[in-house]
Amino acid sequence: MRKLGALVGVLVVALVATAQEAAKLVYVPAKQIEADIRKASANNGEQEINLIERTADHAGILLRRTEPGKAEVHETETDVWYVIDGGCILVTGGSLIDAKPEGPGQIRGTGISGGTELKIGKGDFIRVPNGVPHWVKKIEDGELVYIVVKYTK
Repeated sequence: MRKLGALVGVLVVALVATAQEAAKLVYVPAKQIEADIRKASANNGEQEINLIERTADHAGILLRRTEPGKAEVHETETDVWYVIDGGCILVTGGSLIDAKPEGPGQIRGTGISGGTELKIGKGDFIRVPNGVPHWVKKIEDGELVYIVVKYTK
C-alpha cells in the first residue's frame, strides 16, 4: 500500500510540474534570435538553428533552409510559420508524390501533385493545418529563415 501511495504522490508531482511548465512564460528577445541566426552555419538543406521551446502540445523552432525539402503531411500537427528573411515557393494542398510514412504521424514524399503555389517572403505568416500537404519547392533569395510553431489538435 505504501508503494501505491508513493507512486500516486510521484504522479501528482509530475502532473503539477507539467502544468507549471505549460504555464511558464517564454520570452526570446529579437537580439537573441538574430545572434542565433548569425552564429549558425549556412549549410545546405534544412538546419534547425534553435529549438526555442518544446512541450507535449507544441514546439517553437527557428529554421534556415537553403534547399528545397521533402513534401510532407503532419497527421496531428498544425504548422504556423513566420518568415524572418529570404523566401520560397511553398506548395500546399494536392497529393504527395511517392508518399511514405517517416515516423509517427509524419508522411513524406518527393513532391506534390495538384497543389497551389504561394510565393512567400520576409514578414509573411502562414498556417498549414494538420492533414494538409505542404512542400518548400524552391528557395528564393538564397535562403529561407523562419520560425515554425508546431501544435497538436
